[in-house]
Amino acid sequence: MANPESPRRGGVLGVIQAIGAFAGSLAGRLLALTVAAVVLAEILVFAPALAGFHEQWLRERMNLAQVAALALEVSPEFEIAESLEFELLTNAEVQRAALQRQGERVLLLEDPNAGTVAPQATYDYTRAEDARPMLWAFESFFAPPDRVLRVMARPRFESGEFIEVVLNEGPLKRAMDDFARSFLLASTLILVAAATLIYGTLTLAFVRPMHDLTEAIERFRDKPEDVSIAFPRSSRGDEIGRAQRAAADMAEQVRNALRQNERLAALGGAVARIGHDLRNMLSTAQLVADRLSQSEDPDVRRLLPRLERTIARAAGLASSTLKYGRADEKAPDLERVDVRAALEEAAGDVLPGYDFVELRLDVEAKLACVADPEHLQRILGNLIRNAAQAMKDHKRADKSLIIRAARIEGRCEIEIIDHGPGVRQNIGARLFEPFVSAAPEAGGAGLGLAIARELTRAMGGELELTRTGAEGTTFKITLPAA
Repeated sequence: MANPESPRRGGVLGVIQAIGAFAGSLAGRLLALTVAAVVLAEILVFAPALAGFHEQWLRERMNLAQVAALALEVSPEFEIAESLEFELLTNAEVQRAALQRQGERVLLLEDPNAGTVAPQATYDYTRAEDARPMLWAFESFFAPPDRVLRVMARPRFESGEFIEVVLNEGPLKRAMDDFARSFLLASTLILVAAATLIYGTLTLAFVRPMHDLTEAIERFRDKPEDVSIAFPRSSRGDEIGRAQRAAADMAEQVRNALRQNERLAALGGAVARIGHDLRNMLSTAQLVADRLSQSEDPDVRRLLPRLERTIARAAGLASSTLKYGRADEKAPDLERVDVRAALEEAAGDVLPGYDFVELRLDVEAKLACVADPEHLQRILGNLIRNAAQAMKDHKRADKSLIIRAARIEGRCEIEIIDHGPGVRQNIGARLFEPFVSAAPEAGGAGLGLAIARELTRAMGGELELTRTGAEGTTFKITLPAA
């Protein structure tokens, strides 16, 4: 039997999830910030307003008491009825009023029915400084009912040091309550209206464009090939407009790259099939060349070495192309590598075939980098082999290969300097592209430098050509220092 509370519980859970999603969104955070700003503004406005009302109410009572006292002083020969005096005190809402004049305290008015309750708090406005009036206002606002106050201030209508009144705080608290309700209601309505206007303006100007841009990016992430996903492109000059235009340009570039990659993938598949068939054909040609090596014909024996070299170069090119196209290089396993030891090992593997090369190592003591040892060996071996090959057929007498390594600003820099003829100017800008060879006569496939740079960048470094010319060539490897 189905639980009748399940739909209700599911609905409540959905509402809670929706509220949570809204609270975590940019619009929700903006709303929370707006509410916080409204509350803070309410507090900042209400506090001084309440303090001003508190002081104004007390000063009005003191002024009324002083006016009543002056009315009695102007007719000293007439006897004022007690009922009139009581009415004057009632209008002023005070129990006693006294004036300090020339060091003498003169009692102006006193309610005989007020009793002898001692004042429980004193507010001296003759010495009110800083935030005291505000503190007094909140003290009265939260004080217990019917507290007796003693208030002192400068007299307004005649000379004297100060006027002092004693009054019951009950009427003041009731007046402050009425003022607080009216003020909070009016100010809240004003601030809510202002907050609504601000929130709506900011939502239309900032949140809505960012929401549309975010949705477009998320849809593009899931289906980048879908051309129906359009990024908003506005003419705004602020950061949002720049982000919209940049996202639209990025989407266009990514789609073009995807289309290009699809074509390249199809072309790569065709090249792989051609390369596979070509290797089989070259194997057959190699067998034929081996049979021809047994021929007694002098012309055949003279041309056979060139044929064998051509077949070997074609087979090497086909193998290198297929190996590069697999893109199955393993991720680098980074660790601390001693640079001198790595250089000596790579040179020991490569240079035995190049006895004419004079190796000079200038390596900073105890220099170490963060790299994959196997990848670093492949990079160094490739560069050392290229340098030795460049100097092999060069007529220059200097056959020294200089390798410098030092720690510079937290990076490990390795320079490999040869004294060969340099890189031809027409391929300098494309030297690290696949199938571009600096020395095609050596029989290379033009993949060594492309792979070396790819491996270096995978380890967080860079490989670049820093100098080339008639004096030789310099390659620089930059890796994180250990």
